[in-house]
Amino acid sequence: MGLPSPTHFSPPYGKDPRAHRFISSDGAALSKAHKALYSTTRRAQDRLHWAYNPDNDERIKSALWWIHIMSEGVGGLGLQKFLETHRRGALFVNADYAPPQSPHEPAFDWVTIDQLGDTLDKILQESVALYDPARQVVVFIFLLSKSGNSMAIWRRKIPVPEILQTTYKGDIAETKAGLQPSYPVYVEESVVGSSSCLRRRSCFFSGYHRGCHRKSNPGIWDHHLVGS
Repeated sequence: MGLPSPTHFSPPYGKDPRAHRFISSDGAALSKAHKALYSTTRRAQDRLHWAYNPDNDERIKSALWWIHIMSEGVGGLGLQKFLETHRRGALFVNADYAPPQSPHEPAFDWVTIDQLGDTLDKILQESVALYDPARQVVVFIFLLSKSGNSMAIWRRKIPVPEILQTTYKGDIAETKAGLQPSYPVYVEESVVGSSSCLRRRSCFFSGYHRGCHRKSNPGIWDHHLVGS
């Protein structure tokens, strides 16, 4: 297990980002975030906070700067994970986790779209449902509260280097052809007169145009983005 880093992340200046061997925590950096991501007793808006200023914490600032400097490599890593898993997904970085083998760089963990539904967070799910995995990788950087009940979280969209888009054009096309035509995005709905404040509704995303209709199941809405 990694420990909170006593120093800040330091990019390997002068090194080709595309040749960098990125580190995964194999889930260790995400394990303490389980309650903040998936708690069923608190709303998503109370667990995941998107509006915090990253300049207020040096750990976040250094993580964002590291990712910016190494963006070409991060873009390649995201494409690699997409091609390996054949799933839409995103890279997650815990800004308070220092990999034991290399404590001056962040660890990246790939989380697929089907693992995000139970978060009931719309931004997380829509970000992964709507990006073009041939051109971008979505990166989420988070910092847990002391209790672990909530997190501040930031999103970055990193371009995949054009040379990789060209080199793996065939693999990308084959993998994209095997993706689902639409994706459920689960969010919360208040239930009037009920003791429970959480209820799931499903939205479906595919393409860039939105339509919606009411399902026969009370309290559930389907929103469709229909491919152009």
